[in-house]
Amino acid sequence: MRKLNFLFISVLALLFSCSKEDKKAVELIQKSIEAHGGQKTWDSAEELSFQKQTSLFLENGDEESESTQQISFRLKPYFEAKISYEKDGLVHRIYFDGANTKYHMGENEIKNEGFLQSKKKEIDAAFYVINKPFDLLTGAKLVTYQGLQTLPDGSEVETIQVIDGDPNDPKTDIWWYYFDLETFLIVAYKTKTSDHFSLVYNLSWDQRSAMVFPATRESYRVDSLGNHLYLRAKYHYSDFQISK
Repeated sequence: MRKLNFLFISVLALLFSCSKEDKKAVELIQKSIEAHGGQKTWDSAEELSFQKQTSLFLENGDEESESTQQISFRLKPYFEAKISYEKDGLVHRIYFDGANTKYHMGENEIKNEGFLQSKKKEIDAAFYVINKPFDLLTGAKLVTYQGLQTLPDGSEVETIQVIDGDPNDPKTDIWWYYFDLETFLIVAYKTKTSDHFSLVYNLSWDQRSAMVFPATRESYRVDSLGNHLYLRAKYHYSDFQISK
């Protein structure tokens, strides 16, 4: 009987510990949402547009490519996205109407299904960055508080881990978000995909609207401990416009 009582108490203690950590993660995300402009401000936005400049680098440090994109998202009454950029003298346009993805290279429409799926992932990735931290408490995510950690640049941060999918599936991506101890802005995040780790720093912020968006970012390929392997990308965001 004593063993059963001890086991029961131990289980209760474990459950309480987990729920306490989850509560800490939720509180941290809520503070970050307020720091980035507040949930009400985000929910009231109907359209959002901005310019994104990207430079990609190879492992040896050489520049692989450079691009400037005009990106817009319609958030209400349904999600819609447009990305346009110029390459090799032609205007490229990606459009998602809420159900289907279309791609035009100049006047020609590309209908290859695999290619269109890759372009939809490009839209998702662009929105993923802008939508943080406002979607961290939505969906069936496993969110846990990870405590204080020190980033490779020496800054101390509070950390949460987010698993959006089956945690037992090795193909499920795992994310770690790092929050400034005073402002609660997301200063960096690390992700584990099926074949590599990345660590992305938000280096500066655009605060000219009601929201706080990233202005400059750097992405590094890292090992499992977060040590830098090489610089993979630099990003610059500008000309944010919000319509309500």
